[in-house]
Formats: sequence, C-alpha cells, structure tokens
Amino acid sequence: MGKAFTQDERAEVQEKLRRTGLRLLAENGIKNISIRQITKETGIAQGGFYTFYRDKDEFVEDLFLLRIKEKNDLMYEAREKTLDDPRGFIAGMMYKEGMHLKENKAFVNSESDTVKLLASHRSERGHELYKDFLDKMISYWEKNGYKVSCEVEKLLSVGMAAGILFMNAELLNDEHFEEIYKTFCEAETDRFFKCSKK
Repeated sequence: MGKAFTQDERAEVQEKLRRTGLRLLAENGIKNISIRQITKETGIAQGGFYTFYRDKDEFVEDLFLLRIKEKNDLMYEAREKTLDDPRGFIAGMMYKEGMHLKENKAFVNSESDTVKLLASHRSERGHELYKDFLDKMISYWEKNGYKVSCEVEKLLSVGMAAGILFMNAELLNDEHFEEIYKTFCEAETDRFFKCSKK
C-alpha cells in the first residue's frame, strides 16, 4: 500500500496532475496521453492517480472544468473592458473560444475522443460554470447602466452548436471557415442577447 497523502500534499499533487494533464492534452490530444505518462511526469506512482480520479475520463473532464473556470475568472477580472460593448464581448468570446478549439489538438474532428467524452458526459458542472459567468456579467452590465435581455440557456446552446461546428471544421473550405464562423457568432448573439444603455 502506498503512502497516504496529507491534505497539503493532496492539494499539491492534484495541482501537478492537472497542470501536467493540461499541457499533455494541448500537445497530444486525449487519445495520445496515458495515466502512466501523466504520473511519470508528475512524479507519483501510477496507483497514486486513483487517489484523485476514478479513471482517465474523469480526469479529462476535471481538466476541461478547470480551464472553463480559469478562463471565466480571467474574463471577469477584466470585465471593465467590456463596458463599451457588452454585445461585442459576447460575440467575440464565442468567436475566440471557437478559433482556439480549431487549433487545439484535443478537438480534431467529429470522431475525436474529446467529442465522444463530452457527448457521453454532458457535464452539468460545465454548463453551470458558463451560466454563472453569464449571470455575473449581465448583473455587472446592469449595475453599470445597461438594460440587458439575454436568453441564457439558448445562448449556451449556441456555444455547444459552435463547438460542433468546429469539431467538423475540416468539412468546410478552410479559406472561408473563419468568415462563416464569425458571421454565425454575430447572428446568434443578436438573436439571444439584447443590450442598450438605460
């Protein structure tokens, strides 16, 4: 039986696992990383991984939730920059996140392991993180002189649809894809998000 981790050690090891996992996921995609590789680079025994996660799928889901939270926190810290154009912020956020997915090796195409994982888990926690972020931003804009009407659930569904579009990006002419996607983000934002100065 392996050495039990103290509470501080647990926090430190889990952070190392997450940071190593995020790097390997971005470099190689889900299919090409293993628990053995993650634990070797983290410096713990392979069995120690199971102190934190049931399996690789639970670990990868945790990584995605961590990235969502970190990105949302950074955007919220910079919220003052959105006051000139909340609608542009929403459309731009969808656009930038999508373009990031297009370049990320974890999201290669509709057959990717990431797609299968997200489709099978349909993470409620991820949905709640995005919903909480939008609710906080809307509240911030309203406190700062805007009248906001947002169909949050529909806007979140647009985000999912955008992900599906990017996962199948190779089916479209690469020369026109960016313009098509930008138009999609603008149009869908205008359908479900209205914002005007009071």
